[in-house]
Amino acid sequence: MRILQISALPVWPIAGKGGMPSLRETLRGHVRGGHEITLIVPRYDLFADRLVELTTPADAGFDVYYAGCSWMPAMKALRRVARAMGKGGELPYALRWVLNLTTWCLLTASLTAVALKLRYRRRRRFDLVYAHNQYAAIAGWIMGKALGVPNVTRLYGTFLADLIRLPLVSLRYPVAAGGFRVPSSLIICGNDGTRGDEVAKRMGIDPRRFRFWQNGVDLPSARPTEDRQEMSSRAPTNLRTDSKWIFTCSRLSYWKRIDRIIKGLAVARASGCDAQLIIAGDGAEQAALQSLAGRLGVAEEVVWLGGVAHDDIWSWMHVADVFVIANDVTNRCNPLYEAICAALPIVSVRDPSTADLLGDGENARLIERDDTEALGVAMAELCADGELARRMRENQKARAAGLWSWRQRLDVELVELDRLVEKA
Repeated sequence: MRILQISALPVWPIAGKGGMPSLRETLRGHVRGGHEITLIVPRYDLFADRLVELTTPADAGFDVYYAGCSWMPAMKALRRVARAMGKGGELPYALRWVLNLTTWCLLTASLTAVALKLRYRRRRRFDLVYAHNQYAAIAGWIMGKALGVPNVTRLYGTFLADLIRLPLVSLRYPVAAGGFRVPSSLIICGNDGTRGDEVAKRMGIDPRRFRFWQNGVDLPSARPTEDRQEMSSRAPTNLRTDSKWIFTCSRLSYWKRIDRIIKGLAVARASGCDAQLIIAGDGAEQAALQSLAGRLGVAEEVVWLGGVAHDDIWSWMHVADVFVIANDVTNRCNPLYEAICAALPIVSVRDPSTADLLGDGENARLIERDDTEALGVAMAELCADGELARRMRENQKARAAGLWSWRQRLDVELVELDRLVEKA
């Protein structure tokens, strides 16, 4: 099968580190399935604050074409100006609405132009169009119609679940709603804790063209051999090997709520727990989070790793004592799956989306979202109570056995894509 993939998301956004595993694993799975992949992406990272030019690794395994997006430098400059006009660095709603909609239209035009050039100038033929993220959804639908083939929209979560009952939600959040509203042949939405199935049902999406699947998790073939001393040699100098290590992994965005974890660390240390918080990830919130740690008196006990390669995340999890996740949304995510597979005791905010994965007192401590006092108490408890931590590690094995590998996840998807093309 020849698949034209159109992505608004960068596949390799952190210069060889991090990246977006769910998108990258999807592409790898399609290649592994024997399909011919052609990928179109913007020249620049759409979601970076500054202008970041994307590059393709030599071993990508498929053709990559870039949409020039000459308008993007001006759009990013406008966003910086608009953010300065808002409170606390937030874009005012009206300006955000205009800028997001304008970006969607311009990006659709840029991506579609490259796709049409491939079709009509280079005479490329495709059997399926696969669009990643709502920003690429219209371009995918247009190309599906132009080529006379089915099109798929792949959504990596949504923030609409708590807003979906509000009046005129599709008008108020047109880009986010557009991922569901564009009449794709098939919508695949990630079950990452953002309740995309509820949004689809509320929007009246035909269940026959909607799939709600959790991500896979693929681990290195061998258990990491590095010990704490070796891992500490890769970290900033304030990491101490004689302390308890509390680990978290995420992009430093506000809704990931690393601030809750830092506040919890302050509570844990005030109780006498000699623990340090190790944070893998970078992002726009880092300066604000560092300032918070300073005000709470725990700046030296927070270890900032920055962007970390995926295999190194696995290594850190095998030497850590506790894993913590406290997102507003997407708590059901790959770092959680990996922490379960690494048999780490977990502290998490209570979230219905993870009810089948985390049991309070079984393999995790579950805390109400904004109860940072209880969060800190739970972190200290798991650091101090070796028997409780041991039982939780043992209980993680049964949870890990129920997770999909990425190969299993993509095998299910490829069957669906084959059926879609056969029916066309």
